[in-house]
Amino acid sequence: MIKKQIIEDLKIGLSGKPKRLEHIYGVRDTALKIGKKYGLDLEKLEMTALLHDITKYYSKEDNIKIINSYFPESKLIYEEYNDEILHAFSAYVVAKTKYGVTDDDILDPILNHTIGRPAMSMYEKVIFISDYIEPNRTYASCVKVRKIVNESLDLAVFTALDDSIQFYENIGSKIPLIAYEARKYYRPIGGKL
Repeated sequence: MIKKQIIEDLKIGLSGKPKRLEHIYGVRDTALKIGKKYGLDLEKLEMTALLHDITKYYSKEDNIKIINSYFPESKLIYEEYNDEILHAFSAYVVAKTKYGVTDDDILDPILNHTIGRPAMSMYEKVIFISDYIEPNRTYASCVKVRKIVNESLDLAVFTALDDSIQFYENIGSKIPLIAYEARKYYRPIGGKL
């Protein structure tokens, strides 16, 4: 029942953004494929994928309003995170408050899908990497990571983190400390550098 409402809300909310809807469905399909390989709950992965970008096109002001109402550490969030990834926080809140999601296997991957974190659950890793490699993404790192994921999920996570950090460092964008911590955490697990 909730899934139907989410899909309907996505169709309405993203009616002028067909590429974003394609991305969301691409993340869902990729997550289901990877999740099946690891024996994960596919319903949870589908719900997570559908919700992960539900607030992507909220205004900065709306994202800030939602974040301020829910996260006591909101000032730190604005200091560390660039505006492009604030939707991870607001989507987490919307999943909880609008759709009544209480399962951390769904909520945590929504919150951490943009930059990851150390010691992610399997659900978090699958959504993080599915968001990175879904079929509509074509940049070089995505293509590289898409090949690695079949060899090692942890190596794919490390590579995506490392490539992303290098990219954002090169353009002078904000990079949250947790991204560096995640890269450090996954380096000995999956990293061959």
